[in-house]
Amino acid sequence: FALYGGEDYELLFTVSAVDFEKIKEHPHITPIGYMTDASLGVQLVSENGEQIPLEALGYNHFTA
Repeated sequence: FALYGGEDYELLFTVSAVDFEKIKEHPHITPIGYMTDASLGVQLVSENGEQIPLEALGYNHFTA
């Protein structure tokens, strides 16, 4: 539910790997992951290294 439930209160953005050093210690920015080649798909990697494939889901405000 945390991945697809809505109620998003934080802005998500990406920066290039070379610029990551500039923002990694900022007190109001929380790194949550990194980008890889699109051919690898989208995965959640758990703290113990388990790779869980993710589907593009979400809440659609316009469905009945």
